[in-house]
Amino acid sequence: MESKIALLRDWLGGLHEEPVSIQNDTDLVESGVVTSLQFVQMVIEIERLHGRKLDPGVITIESMRTLDAIDTAVFQAA
Repeated sequence: MESKIALLRDWLGGLHEEPVSIQNDTDLVESGVVTSLQFVQMVIEIERLHGRKLDPGVITIESMRTLDAIDTAVFQAA
């Protein structure tokens, strides 16, 4: 079974027509992997993968900036 981070990486890649390289430490916002509008969609996808709503305090730019940060703030914190 793929990890939740691998599934999220695949989902993020699907936002683009051309292939994009998304490493665990890629800044998702600065690199343009997600736009400000896609950020909200990404949070919804993270909640879907996580299986529950996120505490609003978890949803910060810093905790959602990279796949490593998301993994630490959401998937490993469970």
